[in-house]
Amino acid sequence: MLQARAGGSAVNSDARLRRRLLAALFAWASAWACASTTACSSKSELATDPSCTVATHCKFLPAGTSEDDIQSAIATAHGGDTLKFGAGTFAFKNEITLAADDLTLLGAGIDQTILDFAHQAAGSEAVFAQQVKNLRLEGFTIRDPKGNGIKVLGATGLAIRSIKTLWTSDDSSSHGAYGLYPVQSSNVLVEKCVATGASDTGVYVGQSQHVIVRDNEAYQNVAGIEIENSFFVDVYRNDSHDNAGGILVFDLPNLQQLGGHDIRVHDNKIHDNNTPNFAPKGNIVGLVPAGTGFFVMANSNVEVFANAFVNNQTAQSSVISYFITQDPITDAKYYAYPRAVYLHDNTYAGGGTRPDLRNQLGLLLVTGQSKFPNGVVPDVIYDGITDPAKTTPPENPMQICIKQPGVAIANLHLDKVDAKNPDLSKTVVVDSAPYDCALPAVDPVVLPGVAP
Repeated sequence: MLQARAGGSAVNSDARLRRRLLAALFAWASAWACASTTACSSKSELATDPSCTVATHCKFLPAGTSEDDIQSAIATAHGGDTLKFGAGTFAFKNEITLAADDLTLLGAGIDQTILDFAHQAAGSEAVFAQQVKNLRLEGFTIRDPKGNGIKVLGATGLAIRSIKTLWTSDDSSSHGAYGLYPVQSSNVLVEKCVATGASDTGVYVGQSQHVIVRDNEAYQNVAGIEIENSFFVDVYRNDSHDNAGGILVFDLPNLQQLGGHDIRVHDNKIHDNNTPNFAPKGNIVGLVPAGTGFFVMANSNVEVFANAFVNNQTAQSSVISYFITQDPITDAKYYAYPRAVYLHDNTYAGGGTRPDLRNQLGLLLVTGQSKFPNGVVPDVIYDGITDPAKTTPPENPMQICIKQPGVAIANLHLDKVDAKNPDLSKTVVVDSAPYDCALPAVDPVVLPGVAP
């Protein structure tokens, strides 16, 4: 399971080299053709359309522009160029690879400019960029990519704004893993996007630093929004609904960057995340039970506040360790426990009444219903697994602080569950007192040139 996720983030140097060589050959061929004839299409010349005055160097690509002309314009783009699509649908059989720094790929708006990859034959992503600086992607829809929607690897300065990714087939096995997929990047902004239909995650940020994810909508994915193995992240004003899991913050072993920390999750709507989990077999996100609102796993210095949790029927919000996966840990540098997690001033309604019986965690929660208030899974649950090296204070050594007056809090004490005959009714303790503490506020993320 871990290898599936870790492999998705690994660097395949041979594949990257092939991409760059193909882009270079494309650029050479296009330049030679334009130098040899006078037949270069005016569709891709600089600033040939009044709407392309957004930059000094701007190539306008109106509806009807061929894929060859588009790929040529992209391959010959220089730093500081803007490539602007007009309204319309543009069909692609090949991945779009972006290699220039300071590049902008701009459309006429979500559902106005549609990049259609239904017949994609080459490439693992619809749009791919690697080791670029100051990349801006804005104002278009990516439909039915063969794999991921947008993958950006190792960028410094990335803005993904007003982008929609979707898969239209009723056959979820044909859906790609990720809608928006920045990884190993820094100074990342993802805002005002829509992601739906991903077989792993709609909006995913992995192994990155200094990130803002705001004002997005994620629905009918396995996970709506994931923050994995990342540092200094703000997740706010998003609407994550009708996924299997709403917003997930976690750390996994065997990756290049470990120890996720300094995460704020606030002012989000996290509701009705009860869609059956349709992740491919073997994916770690396949462990997430339908009905999961939010969880934080194996991260530190996490603040969760002012969110609205509504009608997530397995568990509204959870604080858990990696041990809940029951997978062995072979990474000596990995720390599996959550610590310094602060939940406060969230609101809760509905939820916890129908744990997912197709999932082992859902079945386990059912065994504790006799001890839950009114038979309902409490709005905050903690797995209770602590680091043996931390002993003070004995009632809360991992500094899990929860300021939620009137909200039931349950320690499942999975550390005491009989693995052969698991029964939470013998271990669960519903008591808010051990967690009645506060932690310092996590600092907000500030990105260069980005307004709060």
